Amino acid sequence: MIRATISKWGNSKGIRLNQAVLQALNATIGDQLNFIIEDNKVIMSKQDDTPDLTFEELFKDYSGEEFDTEIKLPDERKGNEKW
Repeated sequence: MIRATISKWGNSKGIRLNQAVLQALNATIGDQLNFIIEDNKVIMSKQDDTPDLTFEELFKDYSGEEFDTEIKLPDERKGNEKW
């Protein structure tokens, strides 16, 4: 078990993360961390910095049937749609 003490930093409070925690998260200075609080417990994870790919980037090497990436709305309304 790893322990940390809550300290006062200016008007805030904080904890310091020791090297073992940073290594377990594969985190370094400047990385963003996510926290989930469940049942009086904190789950901490490193922010995934993998950039979101566009539709075109996801299929750039696709060699099957051609497709159009434009959004097309139907010519007529069939229900109570508001567009």
